[in-house]
Amino acid sequence: MLGRRRIQVGGARESLSSSFKHAAKGFFAFLPAAICGLLLVAKRNMGKQSYKISRQAEFILPSRKSTGIVPGLGVDVPELQQARALWQINRFDDSLRLFEKAVHKYPQNLVALVDASRALGARFEITKAEAMLDRLSLLGRRNPEILHLAGQSYRMIFRPEKAMECFERVLKVTREIPDAHLELAVQYERRHRVAEALALIEGCLRAEPDYLEALLFKARLLRRMKDESGAESIFRKLTASEQAHPLVRAQAWAEIAQSLDRHGDYDGAMCAMLKCKEIFVPQEAPVLRESETLQFQLRSLAESLTPAHFLKWVEAGKAFPRKKMAVLASFPRSGTTLLEQVLDSHSGLVSSDEREVFGRDIFPAMWRTEKTPLPTVTALDAIPLERWTAQRERCLHYFEAALNEPIHDRVHLDKNPTMTLLIPGMLRLFPEARLLIALRDPRDVVVSCFMQYLQLNPNSVCYLTLERTARRYAHDMGIWRSLREMICSPWLEVRYENTVTELEKETRRTLEFLELPWEPQVLKYRERLKEKAVSSPTYEAVSKPIYTSAIGRWKNYQKYLEPCLEILQPSIEAFGY
Repeated sequence: MLGRRRIQVGGARESLSSSFKHAAKGFFAFLPAAICGLLLVAKRNMGKQSYKISRQAEFILPSRKSTGIVPGLGVDVPELQQARALWQINRFDDSLRLFEKAVHKYPQNLVALVDASRALGARFEITKAEAMLDRLSLLGRRNPEILHLAGQSYRMIFRPEKAMECFERVLKVTREIPDAHLELAVQYERRHRVAEALALIEGCLRAEPDYLEALLFKARLLRRMKDESGAESIFRKLTASEQAHPLVRAQAWAEIAQSLDRHGDYDGAMCAMLKCKEIFVPQEAPVLRESETLQFQLRSLAESLTPAHFLKWVEAGKAFPRKKMAVLASFPRSGTTLLEQVLDSHSGLVSSDEREVFGRDIFPAMWRTEKTPLPTVTALDAIPLERWTAQRERCLHYFEAALNEPIHDRVHLDKNPTMTLLIPGMLRLFPEARLLIALRDPRDVVVSCFMQYLQLNPNSVCYLTLERTARRYAHDMGIWRSLREMICSPWLEVRYENTVTELEKETRRTLEFLELPWEPQVLKYRERLKEKAVSSPTYEAVSKPIYTSAIGRWKNYQKYLEPCLEILQPSIEAFGY
C-alpha cells in the first residue's frame, strides 16, 4: 500500500494525508491559518501515530529505504526535489514553474502529477491542477490506491464531486483501504447523506477496528440520527482511551459538552468543555505568539488609516470597470453562515464560503516587496497600477476556479467571518466592494466560540479561555467600529437575532443593499443544502429549520462569563445589545 492516510474529522475542514511534507514559514505564511484555519493532518505509520500541521500543500516523500523512489508511484526526480525546496522557503512561483516542468518532462511520472497538482491547487491554479489529476486518474484507473490518492487530491483542490467518484470507484474494487470508506463518508455526511455515511463507517471499522478517528465519526453520525445514548457511549469511551490521540479525546469532550448543553446541564457542559480546552494548552505558546503578532500588525495598519485614504482608494478605483463584489465578515459564530446560505440562493449572487484566496495569496501579493515585508499604509498606497490590475483579475480568477463556475454578471459574496482585520486590504483592491457585517450579542458570540472544538490555529488559540475569547472579540470588532467611521464604501450591519426572527424582512433589506431584486426562493435555501456541501463548521446547524434558542444562550453561563463582561461592555453598548 502507499501508506495509511489518517483523517482528522473535526474543525472547519476534514483533511487527510499520507507521508507528505508541509511548507510555509514567515509572517504571512500563517495568515491563511488566521483567516480560515489550519488543516490538521493525522497519519499512522507502522502502527504509530504522528500528527502534523499542513499550511499550504501536502507533498509525497520518497521511501527512506529506497532513495529517490516513491513506492507505487515512481522516481522522485531532481526537478521535484528542487521544487519542494523552493516551496519550503516561500518561493512559490519558482516552485510552481519547476513542478510544471517536471510534469512536462516526465508525463507518466505519478509523483510529479500528484505533487504538482497539489502545489498548483494550493495556489488556486485549479484548472491546471485538475488537468493533471484527470491524467493521474486515467493512468491509475486500474489501481485502487492510485485512485484513492487522486480522490484525496481532488478534494484538496475543491473538486469534491470528482473526489467522491474516485472513492466510489476504489470501493467497487476493494474494501481493504479503510480511509476510502472514511473519505467518502465525510463527503456524504457534509451532504447530509447520513445513513449512507454510517454504512461506510461500519465498513471502515470492519476493515480496521482500532481506527479511533473513524469511531469518533461514527459517534457523530449516531448523534445526527438521534441515537444520543449510543453516541455518548462512544464519546465517553474515547475520552478514557489511552490509545486515542489527544485531539480525538478533545473532540469527544467537545461533543459531550454540546450534548450536556442541549439537555440543560450547563455546569456539566462547561466542565466537559474545559477538559477539551486543557488538551490544547501544552501546544498553545508558539501559536499564541503568531496570533498576537498577526493582530498587532493588522491593528497597526488599521490604526494608521484615515478617511482620506479610503476616499483616495475609491477615486482611484473608478479607473477600473466596476465589479459586483461584496464581503460578509464579522467574528466567528455571529450568523454569517445562515445569512450566506440564504443569499446564495439568489440567482444574481454566488458566494465563496471561507476560502483563503485573499488572505493567503492576494493580500500579500498586493504590497509585499523586499523593502516592504509587512503591510503598511505607505505600501498599500504605493501599489503600482499594473500590479493592482493583475491582482484584481487574479483574485476573481481564483474565486471562479474554486467555485468551478464563472461569476459572470452576478454579485460575488466573499464570506469569511474572520476577514474583519483584512477589510482595509480588500477595500484597497476592490474599493467598490459592499460590506456586510454580521452582528450578534457579543456575550452569545463569546460563549458560542468557546463552546466549540476548533483545530489549534492563530484564531482558535484565542478561544481556549472565556477571557481570551472576549478580548479577541473586543479587538476585532473594535477595529470594525473604528473602520466604519472612516470608510466611504457602502456597509450594512445585519443582526443575527433579526435574521432568525424575521428572515424575510432582513433578507429583503440585505438584498436591497446589494442592489438585487427580491426572489421568494431565497427563503427555501434549505432545499439547496440537501445536496450542497458547506465549508463552515456550522454546516450541520445551518441545514436545520431556523431556531431562536441560541438567542440569549450566554445567560446559561452567566456566572462563568461574569468576569469578562467589562471587556465586552463597549461592544455591547456600541452594537445596541
